[in-house]
Amino acid sequence: MTFSRRHLLALGLAGAGAAYVWHRGIRYPRLSFEPEPLTTQQHNASHHLQWSDLIATDEWSTSFRAFAPEPTLEVIRARSPLQISVNNVSPKARLLVSNKSFVDIHETVDGIKRFVNLPASNERITLAWQLNDQEPIRFAVIGDTGANQELNACLDRAVELGADYLLHLGDFNYADGEFDTAIRLFQNAPLPCFVSIGNHDFRDNGLIYEQFRRQIGPMNNAFNLFGKRFVNLDTAADFFPAGRGNRGALMRQLYNKTVPTQNQVFFSHRPLKDPRPHDDHEVGGINEVAWLSKAIQKSGGGIYLNGHVHHSAEFDFEGVRQYTIGEGLGHEDLILQRQVAQLLTIDVGKDEPLAINWQDLNLPWAAHQSPTHAYKLKRDGRSQQLEWYQSLMARAS
Repeated sequence: MTFSRRHLLALGLAGAGAAYVWHRGIRYPRLSFEPEPLTTQQHNASHHLQWSDLIATDEWSTSFRAFAPEPTLEVIRARSPLQISVNNVSPKARLLVSNKSFVDIHETVDGIKRFVNLPASNERITLAWQLNDQEPIRFAVIGDTGANQELNACLDRAVELGADYLLHLGDFNYADGEFDTAIRLFQNAPLPCFVSIGNHDFRDNGLIYEQFRRQIGPMNNAFNLFGKRFVNLDTAADFFPAGRGNRGALMRQLYNKTVPTQNQVFFSHRPLKDPRPHDDHEVGGINEVAWLSKAIQKSGGGIYLNGHVHHSAEFDFEGVRQYTIGEGLGHEDLILQRQVAQLLTIDVGKDEPLAINWQDLNLPWAAHQSPTHAYKLKRDGRSQQLEWYQSLMARAS
């Protein structure tokens, strides 16, 4: 068989396409390439900035959102005075300025928001928000809240439990309008929130990866705190090949900097193993579970936090301790007609082991307002619970 020039060209294009897919990775359903990493600098006629553990909420603005507890921002040049705003920073974090000659720098703290006024200068200056490593930090962990009263109640409960940060395990966007509502709640929350992308969070009449990455943070990242490492992994959509793209690149970086199992926490949306009998709502791509569990072990091992299945459980799987914390809607409260939903707290201290504890969510009955409740009760044939829930909502209104 002879090949024409057209055949050879087609084979070459197919090979190039396959190589590109291998490098970038394909997300499905709704086929799409994974977005390229977000920029970490801003360089224009007015100023030159570089940053880490921050996202610029707009390409040209000086407004940022932190996605780790101790972000830094470097001002390389400012030809005119700057006002920099940084959202999602703990009130406990103290601003450290590298250049002591800048005595007229002024910072305003408003809850989780910081505003810093900088004079015009050609001198390099680094702004670093740091925590006192002698004071333990508490994380609250919950997933699958939607953006109605449940999310508000989860934020309040985290504060009530003394949490300094919330790890949200994804799925805040179940119904029309919830994405924007959740963004407003996260931006004005009583404590900083670090969020994993859920399978409901990147689709809203189309793919909305860019909105997530511009308003919440990257889909894969890692940060260190008091000698412990926290790793946010994207399992919202199936991914092929499993070990490529930004997630694979991040894990390969971690292989070179392994930490002890007891010092590493992974948080993501979907479970490695569904804890419910006879259910399989877990990471579902080709070879993804095997690759991910091996990658976690290769990086040092640790615990794995996930939501997705609207249930609470913990067990060992493939050498990883999995905690499933997906009761942000409190749906099992309605099934059992009593408050059973839980969240997790994790205390992080220097030279201390992680202290992990289950806590009652105590979600108020009037806060069970997600439109998914009635849908799921009807779908599952729970007519008694549906009638009880409808009467509950009628009383609440």
